[in-house]
Amino acid sequence: MRYLLSFALLLCGLQALAQNTIYSLAIGNWRSGSPVCITPVIETSEAMSKMKLAAQFREQYAELKDIADDNLDVLLFGTKDEADEKRASLQRSYTHRKLDVVLLDAPVRSE
Repeated sequence: MRYLLSFALLLCGLQALAQNTIYSLAIGNWRSGSPVCITPVIETSEAMSKMKLAAQFREQYAELKDIADDNLDVLLFGTKDEADEKRASLQRSYTHRKLDVVLLDAPVRSE
């Protein structure tokens, strides 16, 4: 019984350390007038900071590598549906403002 109780307490402690799943996307060049780049939505966790996510997006997308920090925004969302709707809304908004919009595709993973 003692082992079962210890195991249950260990599981509860590990669950407290677990981070929730969140979703993120990045928008590049939205302040500079250059073509606006919008990344696909990715799944991540609350443990990732916006700076780490920005570095990850820059690493995955050549279009974002040379964008200054003040021209790259990382957005965070609680659900994938929220993130997908925001991506579509951003595309409509920038297109309506007569800006070129580049919707980036998910990077191809080589195995």
